[in-house]
Amino acid sequence: MDGNRDLLMSDLSVHQDETRRLVRAMMALTGLTASGLARASGLTPSTLNRFMHKNVGHTLSSRTMLALMAETFTQLKGRPAITLDPAAIAALAPAIPVYERGILDLAPDARALLTEFKSRAAPAGQSRATLSELPVLMAMSQGIDVGAGDFTRAPLKAARPPFLADDPLAFALLMPDASMAPRFDAGDMLYVSPSRSLEGAADVVVDKGAGFMVATLSGHSPTQVRLTTLTPRAKHTFERAKVKGVYPIVGLQRLGT
Repeated sequence: MDGNRDLLMSDLSVHQDETRRLVRAMMALTGLTASGLARASGLTPSTLNRFMHKNVGHTLSSRTMLALMAETFTQLKGRPAITLDPAAIAALAPAIPVYERGILDLAPDARALLTEFKSRAAPAGQSRATLSELPVLMAMSQGIDVGAGDFTRAPLKAARPPFLADDPLAFALLMPDASMAPRFDAGDMLYVSPSRSLEGAADVVVDKGAGFMVATLSGHSPTQVRLTTLTPRAKHTFERAKVKGVYPIVGLQRLGT
């Protein structure tokens, strides 16, 4: 399964690169180091330093990113956009609609500057799906039609990671327990892409119609899917006709990072 795990980590690496690009843009705009930006945002400096400079197995949480974004626009208060680094504005602009509501809650004076930044976003005609929030499901979420992209009953929303920007069926699932520890911990946010093939997939989410299950994919056929949980180690076999879907996990966000 090492090759399959590499595919998951490759998707995570893409998300990390996009997040680091956003953080570097914030650093360029504010003139702060990673430690300085973290400290000004009320975060532990090592949280950001480690992510920016070390090979880690997670990305930054939406809460952390919102704190960084809000502090960035607080720092920029009163500075006309024309005086700011245009490359950094262009890098940060696509993320503005995702965090805008939270930024305004924390920095209400940032509205005019946010509007200016959004005007520097991707060219007209870009899909709005790239700017929408990502639905977040729980293990026992009901009334979700993943195949139709109907997430109106999703209990939570989160920032959509760039590598899922054009995937209207994508969602996140909060890991409910320790059944996949140490691979995933309870509270981890798993990014799921139903649009992608199961070929080469390592870990999956099973849509049972009455909730969702996380497991490692052991094998599959047109009629069956074989899965393994890790803690305790157990094997499961589902008839394809009796589940609504089996979807590959393509990234994760560690609890508290």
